[in-house]
Amino acid sequence: MLNDNLHDELRFLQTNRAFLGREFLTWLWFKSETQNHKLTIGNYGTYHLYIDDKIVLSSTSGSVRENSLKGGTPAYAFEAGSALGTGKLVHEAKFILQDAERQWSFSILGEDLSLRNVRLPSISEADSQAHITQRISSSTLLTNIIDELFKNFMDLRISDHFQNELTSIREWIDNKVTI
Repeated sequence: MLNDNLHDELRFLQTNRAFLGREFLTWLWFKSETQNHKLTIGNYGTYHLYIDDKIVLSSTSGSVRENSLKGGTPAYAFEAGSALGTGKLVHEAKFILQDAERQWSFSILGEDLSLRNVRLPSISEADSQAHITQRISSSTLLTNIIDELFKNFMDLRISDHFQNELTSIREWIDNKVTI
């Protein structure tokens, strides 16, 4: 019985809260572009964040429910702006995150914010134990940064300031559509 309730709660979250992940990814795209790809992330410092060579935008209505753009810089493609202009949100995106010394590449799925196709920064440690320790540390840092970004988004999302952010996002979308 307890297990059935847990499954019901998870199904509710997947069907009724999945929009938060798509909003978060769309917001990340907005923040990245409007801040010259430079984000200060809590105590983690400043990082550059770019959408790499894949972005999938989707909606729950309309005749064309998904636009998948691959290769080059799809975030700057007319089709990406057009999809945003019709109300689509980011369903999945491939990102590059980098600081002065390291670079991560990964995809995030909006439904559950799962990380996929993660490529960690190059590791120069020859010792296998140090190599593994550094890979774990790099993986943990990436997930902590994504968690911090999501926390920042959620704090904003439930605040009174979110209306101002929505206005800025709409202006950004309007600029993408007219370019």
